[in-house]
Amino acid sequence: MLRLALRRLLLILPTLIGVSLVTFLFLSYVPDPTDDPSLPVTPSERARLRRERFLDLPTFINFGTRDVRARAGDAMHAIVEGDAEQKARGRAELARLGGAALPHVLPALDTLAVGPRAEVALALAPVGERMGLSGERLSDPARAVAFWTRFWDDRGIEFRRASVRSAVRRLARYGSASRAAELRDLDTFVLEDVLGALERPSDAASFERARALVDIAAHVTGREDRISPGDDYETALACVERWASFWMVYKNDFVTLDGPSRFAAIVLETRYGKWALGAVTRRLGVGIDGVPVLDGIFRRAPVTLTLVFGAIALAYAAAVPIGLLGAASRGRRRDGITAAIVLVLYAIPTAFFAILAARASVGGGLFLPTVVLALGLVAAPARQARVGLASAFEQDHVRASLARGASRARALFVHALPSALLPVVTLATLEAPMALGGAFVVERVFALEGLGAATIVAVQSRDTSWLMAVSIFTAATATLGVILTDLVYTRLDPRLAQSILRQRSRA
Repeated sequence: MLRLALRRLLLILPTLIGVSLVTFLFLSYVPDPTDDPSLPVTPSERARLRRERFLDLPTFINFGTRDVRARAGDAMHAIVEGDAEQKARGRAELARLGGAALPHVLPALDTLAVGPRAEVALALAPVGERMGLSGERLSDPARAVAFWTRFWDDRGIEFRRASVRSAVRRLARYGSASRAAELRDLDTFVLEDVLGALERPSDAASFERARALVDIAAHVTGREDRISPGDDYETALACVERWASFWMVYKNDFVTLDGPSRFAAIVLETRYGKWALGAVTRRLGVGIDGVPVLDGIFRRAPVTLTLVFGAIALAYAAAVPIGLLGAASRGRRRDGITAAIVLVLYAIPTAFFAILAARASVGGGLFLPTVVLALGLVAAPARQARVGLASAFEQDHVRASLARGASRARALFVHALPSALLPVVTLATLEAPMALGGAFVVERVFALEGLGAATIVAVQSRDTSWLMAVSIFTAATATLGVILTDLVYTRLDPRLAQSILRQRSRA
């Protein structure tokens, strides 16, 4: 039986992947708040918001991935052949791409005519200024082309990934202003290695390394988001998380995709790919509030789990005696009264009981909310226990035990009850996902800090990372419940062990 449980545990991963694909597909059809026409933002700001939420990407497959080479080429084309507005956009794009675009722009200058060549060279002036190069030569049409040509002949060898990686390692290990200046001189070309080396600050040494790397990233991108020397670890960590989010969105603007990386980008440069990568590398991704989703779940899940499983335990503890009472008095008035009470509890919404209890409550705690949630869960297991016990009393082995002189209590608890509880156990494994909705209602009424409030906010803001995490969390709980059901079956009736093993093996 242990072998079966381990085998079923191994199937959780493909199950969760399938659940995530289906859930993400449905979420992709939910309107995003950034698409609201009434949102008071400029078109450029709307485009930025859409990109930061990955709405500019396909859902699952992307055969049109664009890296810094393609973006630099498009910017040059706009400067050379576009109208005034397109030229302005092309110049702004080259300035943004910065040093990462130089290995693709400078070797191509010789292929352009004299006039367009000068325009492209002048568009690189902001990049040169960030790199600490002479401003006079950069802004002179007669000298800019010659300057950038000599620059690439002299320093093109520095734009090598291995050289930058080595420089970043030296900075992280030894520090010093000269090593930082060496990296700033290469502008955005260093972003891949600088942000790749960025770590979560946990002590004084990692704090200083993160601060040095963030300073370089802020300088070359123009994003004034830095770690100050007097910041605490929590503030520094929030800054590192923001830079990780930036890199998740804009990485392909500053790197070249070749070979395996381009093939991987077909899947990773999609909405689902971005979510999956963030879920694996960034604690289930980062929510709209900037907090890792896993941290939020760890903080809120104990309340919700206590409600859900506490209510299930209370409901089923009450349901079995109620079912036993109904089976023992089947067809009598007592049975009808019991069934009517249980049905009324099932029919009245959980919110009604929650509001009444919240108004009458004089103390805090989770016991009263758990009882309120349990009231709506009693009906189904009570009916299942009643039907199961009534059927069990008609079975031959129960009748035989009574005929051999066993007491009715022994026949009930030893022979009838184990088989009657099997369908109740099956129902219990399906209860947790269904009880989750009721738990959200109870949390809202009693103002509890559980998963419900955060999930409602996530639905309103279309926080995909949080909604996906809740979906996978629920699916994992249900899957573990199915495994637990098989184990409980074998404890209640050992004769079922071999049949379960054969059934699962065929499946």
